[in-house]
Amino acid sequence: MPPAVSVAVFAYNESAVINQCLDALAACAREASLTVHVLMNGCTDDTEERVRAYKPVGFTLVPVVIRRGDKANAWNVYTHEVAPRDAVLHVFTDGDMIVAPGSIAGLLERFDAVPQANGCAGLPVSGRSRNAFRDKLLRGHEMAGNLYALRGTFLNRVRDRNIRLPFGIFGEDGLVTMLVKHDLDTRSPRNDERVTATKQGGFAFQQLSPWRLRDWRIYRNRKMRYAVRRQQAHMLYPLLFAQGTGAMPKHVVDLYRAHHDAMNRRWRGVDTYFDWVARRRILRDVAAHDEVREEERAHLYS
Repeated sequence: MPPAVSVAVFAYNESAVINQCLDALAACAREASLTVHVLMNGCTDDTEERVRAYKPVGFTLVPVVIRRGDKANAWNVYTHEVAPRDAVLHVFTDGDMIVAPGSIAGLLERFDAVPQANGCAGLPVSGRSRNAFRDKLLRGHEMAGNLYALRGTFLNRVRDRNIRLPFGIFGEDGLVTMLVKHDLDTRSPRNDERVTATKQGGFAFQQLSPWRLRDWRIYRNRKMRYAVRRQQAHMLYPLLFAQGTGAMPKHVVDLYRAHHDAMNRRWRGVDTYFDWVARRRILRDVAAHDEVREEERAHLYS
């Protein structure tokens, strides 16, 4: 009997590409008994209608609608409310990714070959920086949110310990990688060998073009997310290393409020501009959140 594999597809307004994503997973269906959960978080387009109309071949499709648009929150929903406990591994990918044939088999093979590993990275098979990206993941024992997998027993332990990612955190893949390397005890020594990678299969994605104005906007927004992600990591990781996962904040604004002094202010070439904007955005988010709370309190006692 083929092994049970559960797939989590994160989808935010992916109407134009979600069918291709599901078609690619269908091409992997012979490699395991696949159940694909499409986590539609905060979608305002017709992604949900397209997913519900899709006719899966060779796998089970489960649409999951999450009203609030946040990937970390969607990861929590999957882990604590959706993920089947009997799956031997859980595969995470995005709704705009094309998972290549052989990927599921490759992930399964690596977990069999490396019993101490609880995480496994898929590698890019497209893009101008493909080789550099592959080398980075392999050399650093890193997992990218484009495609990675967690051993089923590991995800069950995450659920049993009620470990949840902060709402609003960027770069859930880096945080999950860190949790894997520390085996859920961030005060213990890191072991990079707990993360492996498969060179079988991989993921492809649409390349950005310098000739399309829309792609320039996507690039700018991506640079901003990376800058905010770096600042969040400067605040969150030292906290977890010092106090353990029990100190994980529920909301990223709680992290900002308590630890914004830890933000990085060093010169980083052209990226310094994005870092500066990211710091301003973080402080603005705190102020806006406090204003909402004040309005709620005023309404409560009026």
